[in-house]
Order: sequence, then structure tokens, then C-alpha cells
Amino acid sequence: MQEMNTLYRFWSYFLRDMFIPSMYNEFQKFSLEDAAANYIYGIECLFRFYSYGLEKEYREDLYKDFEQLTLDFYLKGNLYGLEKYWAFHHYRGRRDQKEPVKKHPELERLLKEEYRSIEDFRAKERNNSTKEDSHRSAVAIPSQ
Repeated sequence: MQEMNTLYRFWSYFLRDMFIPSMYNEFQKFSLEDAAANYIYGIECLFRFYSYGLEKEYREDLYKDFEQLTLDFYLKGNLYGLEKYWAFHHYRGRRDQKEPVKKHPELERLLKEEYRSIEDFRAKERNNSTKEDSHRSAVAIPSQ
């Protein structure tokens, strides 16, 4: 798996500067396959590629992929893509006064109502880990 981690990191950085569609397709394919097997490092690298890469050079096709995967993973309970999506929009508006990019309606609602700041993500993560800890404790203690 270490070799794949290295490859994911490479793709995440390389494709920002030298976009090769076939390489991107492999990156996306393998990271989604790994995520389906509960190995999320590749998809995290893909989300970082989208967030930082689109900031560097905006491409509508990649942005649509970013939105779709962000929504898909959010619906599965994974906030990492949404956090990177938030960061992309948050920092895009601050740097170089770039024009805002239209957001998917559901993602826009989430960013307006539930995840307005990075602290909102941290609070949700803390809340989720507290629930998991209490669930683990309840499961680990046999009933008498």
C-alpha cells in the first residue's frame, strides 16, 4: 500500500502543473476503488488535487467531478471532500479577487447552513468521535 500512497501523492502534485487526462482518470479510478474498500488515503489526495489544483487553474470538467465526489462522500458520512470544497471556495474569493464559481445547490446549502467555517468541521469531527467513543464504551462493557 505504501507504493500506492506514493503514487497518490505524486498524482496530486504532478497533475496540478501538468494535467494529463489519462493520468487523472487512473488517479480517480484507483482512489475510488480504494475508498470502496475503506482505504481513503487516495480519495483524500484526490480531494486535495481538486481543491489546490482548481485554485491554480480552474477547469469546469474537474470542478464538476469535485462537486459530484464531494456530495457522494458527504452522503456516505465523509466530510473530508466537503472541507476541501469549502476551502476552495473560501480561499478562491480571497486570493486575486477571482470570480465566484457557481455551487451545486445541496453543497451550497451545506456551506451556508451547517459548515460556514473550518471550526464547524472541527466541531462535527469532535462530536462524531465522542459518539464513537461512547458507542465503543457501551459495546466494550458487557451488560450484567
